[in-house]
Amino acid sequence: MKRSSASFDSLKMSKTSISSPHSRSTEDESITELAQRVLFSNQLDEKLKPRSLCIARPEGPAARIALSHDLTPARSDSIQFASGSATRPKLPASAHLVTDENRGTLLHFFANHELLAAELMALALLRFPDAPHKFRVGLANTLREEQRHTRWYLARMKDCGVEFGEFPLSRFFWDAVSSMESPIDYVSRLSLTFEQANLDYANYYSDVLGQAGDTKSAAILKRIYEDEISHVGYGLHWFRRWKEESESDWEALKSRLHFPLSPSRAKGNRTGFNVEGRREAGFDDDYIHQLSLFERSNGRTPNVFLFNPQAENAVAVHPAPYHPDKRILSVIEDLEIVTAVLARRDDVILMRRPPSLAHRATLAGLGFPLPEIEPLDKNGSLAPDSLLRDRKLNDFRPWGLTPEVAKHFSCLEKNTSHESPAFHWEDSRRALFSKAEQVESLSDWAGLSFACSTPDELTEAIDDLLDLGYTEAIIKRPFSTAGGGMRRITLSQVRSGEAPVFSDKILHEGGLILEPAHRRELDFSVQYQMKDGKLSQLGLIRQIIADSGQYRGSISVNKFCQGLSTEMSQFLMQEALKHYENNAPFTAALESWLNELRYEGPVGVDAYVHRKPDGEIALRTFCEVNSRFTMGRVTHELRKKVASGHGVKFELLKRDPGTNYENTAVLDQKGLIEEGSLFLNEMHEGTRFIIKITIAKQAATL
Repeated sequence: MKRSSASFDSLKMSKTSISSPHSRSTEDESITELAQRVLFSNQLDEKLKPRSLCIARPEGPAARIALSHDLTPARSDSIQFASGSATRPKLPASAHLVTDENRGTLLHFFANHELLAAELMALALLRFPDAPHKFRVGLANTLREEQRHTRWYLARMKDCGVEFGEFPLSRFFWDAVSSMESPIDYVSRLSLTFEQANLDYANYYSDVLGQAGDTKSAAILKRIYEDEISHVGYGLHWFRRWKEESESDWEALKSRLHFPLSPSRAKGNRTGFNVEGRREAGFDDDYIHQLSLFERSNGRTPNVFLFNPQAENAVAVHPAPYHPDKRILSVIEDLEIVTAVLARRDDVILMRRPPSLAHRATLAGLGFPLPEIEPLDKNGSLAPDSLLRDRKLNDFRPWGLTPEVAKHFSCLEKNTSHESPAFHWEDSRRALFSKAEQVESLSDWAGLSFACSTPDELTEAIDDLLDLGYTEAIIKRPFSTAGGGMRRITLSQVRSGEAPVFSDKILHEGGLILEPAHRRELDFSVQYQMKDGKLSQLGLIRQIIADSGQYRGSISVNKFCQGLSTEMSQFLMQEALKHYENNAPFTAALESWLNELRYEGPVGVDAYVHRKPDGEIALRTFCEVNSRFTMGRVTHELRKKVASGHGVKFELLKRDPGTNYENTAVLDQKGLIEEGSLFLNEMHEGTRFIIKITIAKQAATL
């Protein structure tokens, strides 16, 4: 039967053993005496000894004692808090709980948590003597149940051959809760965070231990789980009394929890999410849904990711300010969710238009849970009240380095432990984005590619290509991305002046690049990471390029040559791929160039195999170097979410309003995608591009 939060006062009163103020025995104790015994006794038996509770009020001056801010509970030497450097055993895996030793280790973790909860409740009773009487009675009774839970665990641990204190005891609960400054701090941190998480842990491990044949431990966990429902419901009842009436339970709790606490601590880790237990405790469906999808780091300092694919455009106009037009903004909003692929679950991604809860739930059900999302304001900057402004961070990782990023996100530098180049723009970095600079600096590997800054240089380059038998060519702007700023031309028309290609804008950017229009056979990218001055290859990705030269998608397969013709496979293995190995001449030259520009971070090299006029296949070692994240890197990272041995295709599709985009992804037993497809971004009325991810065993079916 569902319990309403309004019934928790009476429930708590009826469950405790309470004596009348007129019939108090020597074994009775007041609320304050109970709290003092639990907090200040250094004997475990005395801390946990059951006694009747006398609820006489007022308790007089004894209820008010001075408590130092660095207070810790009194304990005997054998159960003192361990130092931060102490090596603790890992929580035993479920499959290992068939032995007494591992079960005892698991129960040791739980016993420490229960004892800490009792001591923190004692601290709350002593710190807030003026809290409502019903709150104090309920809290005292909850404390007595925590005493009982601890006794159960200690006895069962002993049966398993484990003594309390045998392993180092964590003080994390104490440090996270003991600084509470009000009763609502207490219920937020302990009742609605750590005790709520136990709705998952106790329920899960009760089942696991039962399946392992340990019916005694399973019964203890089941009883504790039932008690925990009432503990959480008690906290929720008072939380609702004290929070702002206009706030939802979810928003109120999220705003009250500060690092290292967050709502992510209010659910179990790898235990499954217990919806029914939360409903019994009194949470509504909106809160439960919000919590089920919420992600935030529980200890590891997060990296922060930003999608700014307009980096080349911003650098092109610098030092003038860059303002993305509506088309660029729509592309950002359509595609910004790709940073979720680069991030880990406990990282943070910044988004202009975060997905709805419904879409997040859909992705989570398809094996694609999203990390924590921080909404940006309408200008693409951090909101003034963003928690990131005061939160400890590891690294800031924008899609690309730009002057605008350095300007708008420098506020994060003081909180970031890793020195990120994103916070300080250097004009020398302009060369990283310039295709003309790449052709000049890596000319030995650029093939027939001419950087032309004047009409005369263009005429000379055209004559060279005409002499080699080419009739068509590609012209590129030096600052462009994903095939934008690219045009196919007829050499004779440009040579005669029939098709002018120069403009003031192109001249300002530094000219253009002229290349022969090759008959491409295979487009691919090589993904690298530049770190500590060394360039390391991460993987090879096939590229899907339209006839216009624009990027359409990427494919990552288990073996790069899988499904290719014998001719192509032999050429790649014998002639082409060796150029991209670590320390190969091309890689060494690229590494040297990046070091000259003091660049560290992701690097994607676009290349292709083409067929020459005489029919022979040849390699263009590079046609573009992207010193930033790329969709090829996203595709490479997607392999982590795909079943072993399977390939993945990442596509950017123009949205067809008449098409029904259906998710068909199928997960294996490990929660990895083994076949089917999913659509990563959410579709709105103005959505132009759709991100489709397809997974298959055979490359030919991608």
